[in-house]
Amino acid sequence: MTLSLWGFAAYALLYLAVVTGTAMSSPWLRRRLPMAARSSGTHTILSLAGLSASAVHALRGVATPQGDQFAVLGLAGVGAPLALGVVGLYGMILSTVAVYARRRLAPRIWRAVHALAYPAFAAAAWHGIALGANTWLPAAQLLYAVTLASAAGVAAFRVAEMAVAAA
Repeated sequence: MTLSLWGFAAYALLYLAVVTGTAMSSPWLRRRLPMAARSSGTHTILSLAGLSASAVHALRGVATPQGDQFAVLGLAGVGAPLALGVVGLYGMILSTVAVYARRRLAPRIWRAVHALAYPAFAAAAWHGIALGANTWLPAAQLLYAVTLASAAGVAAFRVAEMAVAAA
């Protein structure tokens, strides 16, 4: 698979992980999800698959024949779009690690760290839009538009739902 296909696969899997995770946290949306999507196992598989594809995408991008570019993973001398991809990857790693450390973390801290998935997903989207080799294609533009709009919509619905519950 080429570098851009790994990027698209990672983005699509992370999108599905963010949307299913948000929907699962919503009592109203959770009841309307297909049974398979209600499982935390589905969310976990999507998250780990997206994180794995992101890691392959990142490593293929820095381990090129042009020389050792591993400094990119430390954000040394890179432009904003590339840095956002790295920051997005680190945010998703932290969000995933928080799941496995959940029992050791206070609920407030766990929610805050796990919520890093939202800005990490936004950073990954910006990275893909700004640097994607195929972003000029109408299908890729449609993919980004639909995924960003639907992820934002589900997140906004969940925030509104929590606000109503708190009132």
